[in-house]
Amino acid sequence: MALLHHYSTSTCYTISMHPMLQMVWRIRVPQVGFSFHFVLRAILALAALHLAHLKPENRAHYVAEAEFHHNMALQMASAVLSNITEENAPAIYLFSTLTSIISCAKPRLPDDCWMIGDRDIEWLTLFRGTWFIIESAENAIKTSVLSPIFINGIRRRRAREAKSTTNMSFLDDLRRLLKETVMDAKELACYLDAVDEMSKSFATIADVGPDNCQTADVFVWILETSEDYLRLLRERKPEALVIFSYFCVITKALEWAWWMQGLSTHLIEGIYRQLSEEHRCWLQWPMEQLGWIPRDLTFNHVQLG
Repeated sequence: MALLHHYSTSTCYTISMHPMLQMVWRIRVPQVGFSFHFVLRAILALAALHLAHLKPENRAHYVAEAEFHHNMALQMASAVLSNITEENAPAIYLFSTLTSIISCAKPRLPDDCWMIGDRDIEWLTLFRGTWFIIESAENAIKTSVLSPIFINGIRRRRAREAKSTTNMSFLDDLRRLLKETVMDAKELACYLDAVDEMSKSFATIADVGPDNCQTADVFVWILETSEDYLRLLRERKPEALVIFSYFCVITKALEWAWWMQGLSTHLIEGIYRQLSEEHRCWLQWPMEQLGWIPRDLTFNHVQLG
């Protein structure tokens, strides 16, 4: 009850800054949770992680609470994920979205980023998975109590497509580097398409400003980029990692949300560790935008000073 109260009075307002969507997360999402308990458990898990963020002195306790409730939710959801119907589709979509946010909010291991499996980018796969759930039962989800989320998303996407993507010299430089080093024509086309999609996201943030940036403005790139690019990213291809470092700059615009704070620098640190000295030079622009300096360079600077 305490976790549900915290969600309803605090956490629900941290998922979106849009008043209409805050109402959906505060009122309608718990209502769905009362009918589908895997959604309710996910709500409790997110609230526990929020309390862990707000009360660091009790962090271990709340993180354990979050893990307990989310594990319960995963067990419950596994029984229905293979059978999406018009009745349960909105709940499955909500559970997928909440799980994506929970993945971003989980405590991060600073010395293990990108070193073991894909834990640090599992949220990327999860957010992309929400799109496949929508495609499975699009009408049922978009006409449900969650319809305001999709109405807002459609508006933001249309506005994004209308943005001018000219005068982005930093992306022009990236494209030139890719063309000079990637010999495989198919792979190069994949990278250039990913950069072109990203240019729309940069244009959107430049237009609305980071203070008005919504989750849809950032995560739409994950939905629009190709599966081939994501495969290359999971394979730790240097060029794919460099492109993703530019996306880290975009994610920083969502750091008004506690569950996104520090994620951009955490990810770029992991990318830096994965790259050779040649490709590390490609990270200079995103590093400068994020204000992040590798620890080894910081140490050298202190020693020299």
